[in-house]
Amino acid sequence: MVLLYGLLVQLITYASSKRYPGILGNFDYRTMTPEGLLAENDELLKVMQNVYDNVGSVPKENVSFENVIKPLIDLDGDITTKYRLSFAHSVASDKALRDASSEAEKYVTDVKIDLSLRKDVYGNILTFSQSPESRNLNPEQKRYVDKALRDGKRNGLLISEDKLQEFKMIKKKITELKLNFGKCLSEDSSHIFTKEENLDGVPQDVVESMEKDETGKRKVTVKYPHLYPVMEYCKNPETRFILMKAYQSRCVQENTPRIEELIAARHRHANILGYPTHAAFVLEERMAKNPETVREFLEDLTLKFKVLWNKEKAIMLDLKESEAKELGFEFNGKLAMEDKWYYTAQISKKIYSVDHEKLKEYFPLEKVLSGMMEIYQRILGLKFTKLEDGEVWHDDVSMYQVDDKATGETLGYFFLDLHPRDGKFGHAAMWDIQPGSLDRNGNRQKAVAVMVCNFPKSSADRPALLEHGQVRTLFHEFGHVMNGVCSKANISIFFGTETARDFVEAPSQMLENWVWEEESLKMISGHYKDGSPIPRTLLHNLVASKAANVGSKSLGQMFTATYDLMLHTQNQTDTMQLSNDLYREFFGIERIPGTNKGANLGHLLGYDAGYYGYMWSRVFSQDMFDTRFAKEGIFNTTTGMDYRNKILRPGASIDAGDMIRNFLGREPNQKAFLKSKGL
Repeated sequence: MVLLYGLLVQLITYASSKRYPGILGNFDYRTMTPEGLLAENDELLKVMQNVYDNVGSVPKENVSFENVIKPLIDLDGDITTKYRLSFAHSVASDKALRDASSEAEKYVTDVKIDLSLRKDVYGNILTFSQSPESRNLNPEQKRYVDKALRDGKRNGLLISEDKLQEFKMIKKKITELKLNFGKCLSEDSSHIFTKEENLDGVPQDVVESMEKDETGKRKVTVKYPHLYPVMEYCKNPETRFILMKAYQSRCVQENTPRIEELIAARHRHANILGYPTHAAFVLEERMAKNPETVREFLEDLTLKFKVLWNKEKAIMLDLKESEAKELGFEFNGKLAMEDKWYYTAQISKKIYSVDHEKLKEYFPLEKVLSGMMEIYQRILGLKFTKLEDGEVWHDDVSMYQVDDKATGETLGYFFLDLHPRDGKFGHAAMWDIQPGSLDRNGNRQKAVAVMVCNFPKSSADRPALLEHGQVRTLFHEFGHVMNGVCSKANISIFFGTETARDFVEAPSQMLENWVWEEESLKMISGHYKDGSPIPRTLLHNLVASKAANVGSKSLGQMFTATYDLMLHTQNQTDTMQLSNDLYREFFGIERIPGTNKGANLGHLLGYDAGYYGYMWSRVFSQDMFDTRFAKEGIFNTTTGMDYRNKILRPGASIDAGDMIRNFLGREPNQKAFLKSKGL
């Protein structure tokens, strides 16, 4: 009876949820069934097929914008609007629905592959591009046609018939491998059990958040709310080793063969298209243009960051030697994998006098969120309104409306899904799940964006508290949300974060700077008990600690980017051996035997041959901040609106380089970036 009553209350709650104006689909996955999701996806597949059939059947002499280009633009909008069906596999609570969502994404991708090889459609696009009417297109429409022609070649339309079937099979195999690789990581529930005494040094609130087994041992998961505090603060090196091994062993058995097959398939795919490597194929459309430019960029910075790392490493070894004497373990003169995060935290605490455990008491999640939103509203001329009873996929999810402060126009909405749960995407990311581009009638849609993170939840005696690094993550991902909501591109494939992959991080990286400025730090902090400000000395030390561990953090990005580039500039490789050898070369540290970076690096799915972009784009982000905001004021509304209109608004409707030059008033350079790294 109690169960039936609970179910009834749940159904009434879901039924009373509200779909706000401009949202084109249901995001309450709790009300969806796998069968219903797949049926809706089938309707999309039929629409895709029909549009291509209609466009392909237009006689050459009748080709026009209205019967060839516009139907394809509208179809792209339909597909992106239906992305919520694929997004379900990242956040839905029901495993069956997540599986159906993954299946739906595979169906859409497979049909896209088949349609992308329709020579009749490509021929009509080409015919239109050569017609007098094509000369009357606006710049964004012309960009669309140029991209369609370029994509036709990159999709395989010009390869010989004898290779066509192999090419299609390879593309579909790549899709399957990527989906299964990502699904393994999302579904992973790796954990260890250990006695509480083995967690000495770990904050008590973190320990209390861990479940106990029947013997009283604590269950430590590899989700971020457990992983980071244990790796950074646990004094027991054996505990750190066991947890690090569990973390780095995720999906090794399943994903190692997948990633190696994926690398070989990508290489063959590139070869059939006439490219020497997958990296050459990918980078052709990036700002960097080719692997040689990326390799030179990485090698130059790696040498610089190694100098910084060697100094930091020496300090870490001194700290480890002292602690070995204090705690009674043997010091062998080396750093191990399980040491790096721990002694990085010790440097902040002992060299920069920043106790991050004490500091996080001043960063309760709700205070950080409200302060961050106030900052973004002031800078970008926006107004956020929290909405109740919206269609959301979990009770933890909150929903907001975004209006232009000056005009009152509703730009769109965003969802925040901030806490970990089983089956949910395990990192921090943002998705554009409904573009605010023009619909088929020329009316602007409302943009809908989602931010997914895995921050700790409140406990019985204290609210959720964030470490400063998590505050930075929050600002970064919310910067992507703003890019998705503030965009005004007219065509869906150019909307929001659809910019060049080696620029897409720059807009949000730029907005990270506010977590290092005293004025803005005061807005996002206050002790969770009484709201008191961060003590002045601790605040100054925090700002100064921006220089802490720059070598370690930056060299880590260089390692991952180099690993990624090496994987995608060869036909096949032993991914485990390469990750071990390369890590040793970069850090002088041995990886844990049996672990494989390539098996659990999710970026290899969507950032393949593109991880360098994180550091590449930071050159631009620091230049933008130092040149404009640092000089003109971090709350200067004129500068903020320039940023909104010249960086966030265009999306991919113009080249990234043009956006940067428009905002800076000159060519970008590395001066601010190198200065920020202490170089």
